[in-house]
Amino acid sequence: CIRDRALEDAHLVPIVFCSAKTGAGIADLLHVMTALCPSPVEVIPPEFTHRTTAEGPEVEWRTTPDPAGKLLAHVFKVAIDPFVGKLAYVRIHQGTLRTKTDVIVNDQKKPIKIGHLVRVQGKHQEELHEAGPGEIIALAKLDELKFNDVIHDSHELDSVHLAPLAMPRPMFGLAIELKNHADETKFAGAMHKMMEEDPCLKVERIAATKQTVLRGLGELYLRVTLEKLKLRSNIEVITSTPKVAYKETITAKADGHHRHKKQTGGAGQFGEVYLRVEPLPTDHAEGFE
Repeated sequence: CIRDRALEDAHLVPIVFCSAKTGAGIADLLHVMTALCPSPVEVIPPEFTHRTTAEGPEVEWRTTPDPAGKLLAHVFKVAIDPFVGKLAYVRIHQGTLRTKTDVIVNDQKKPIKIGHLVRVQGKHQEELHEAGPGEIIALAKLDELKFNDVIHDSHELDSVHLAPLAMPRPMFGLAIELKNHADETKFAGAMHKMMEEDPCLKVERIAATKQTVLRGLGELYLRVTLEKLKLRSNIEVITSTPKVAYKETITAKADGHHRHKKQTGGAGQFGEVYLRVEPLPTDHAEGFE
């Protein structure tokens, strides 16, 4: 019985203590998920946006968990399996996804064909023929799919997109150098696959310092990433602290003048330049002016 009117719309979140190492509490956790977690019909649908016309504004759009409706699914994770290849984990919000059917990715005009539809249970993969609203499945061997893609089966839903997720910025960086420079081609492909799996992982080449910098969410985060790189692709790197690319700026107003005059026969050369430089305000967002 809720006595306080302010708590009528409160959300109750059950907490279950369990251990993946010993298995203690796992049965209770599964029971709570089965008995208390809302079904696709009960849950608040995620916030999609939709543009009715090419030049129109984006408006809020809600899915309806109807198996007979138009298909709409979202790619929330991408993983590279050493045996199966690329797996795109998909949550189906409405409609039914079937094998051997054509679907559209985002706003692309050319459809792709769904070949393998699997339900992943730990290390085991169960082949499916169809999946409906609320189900989480994986699509295998579809290189076109990437993180945050929207899959649908009608061009009426071309402009439907999930509201962008607030991803943390990769703030911690390590300068990396290959131990064996013969691995350069293999390294590029391996890092591309890892960045497909993890949107918080970035690799950039700093021209000013001539260093390749790997950026992530912390030192342990990057150490695990480099260990995964070694196990998957047998690529080892040397790490160091990234150099700081110090730059100079204009701090005071100054004037300059130069006259160029050269007579070597014919028309000759003549040029005169008056130059004045001065600093802009520190909050000037337009760069040089």
